[in-house]
Amino acid sequence: MFEFLYELLCGENPDPIFASDIYPFVGLFTLVFALVFAFVFYILLGRTRPVWDKTVHWLVTMVVLLIIAFAFAYNNAQTVTEESENSFFYKFAMVNTLYAFLYFVIFSLLFKRFSIFAKRTPF
Repeated sequence: MFEFLYELLCGENPDPIFASDIYPFVGLFTLVFALVFAFVFYILLGRTRPVWDKTVHWLVTMVVLLIIAFAFAYNNAQTVTEESENSFFYKFAMVNTLYAFLYFVIFSLLFKRFSIFAKRTPF
């Protein structure tokens, strides 16, 4: 599944290690972390006080997730392939950041109905 998603936007990488090791691990990590970030924002923080119901807090949460998603994808690709620099790493990390954004928005739409104070955040 993740191989298809990444190759859809990145293009096919001739190195088979991307399809076998990097795409599944990074894709699952990104999906789980987007789920955790949305859960923490809406269920934990969104139910404690009305201070966490602002769009700026949602944006800060999302930006932190996107930074983590970019850094993790880049570092994982660099570590697994044992290359120091590769232009594909940046492309892969940017696509992973885009998927983290999409996952977070989707999970936000799902979790916001369970929040007490952040029901209308961000939309």
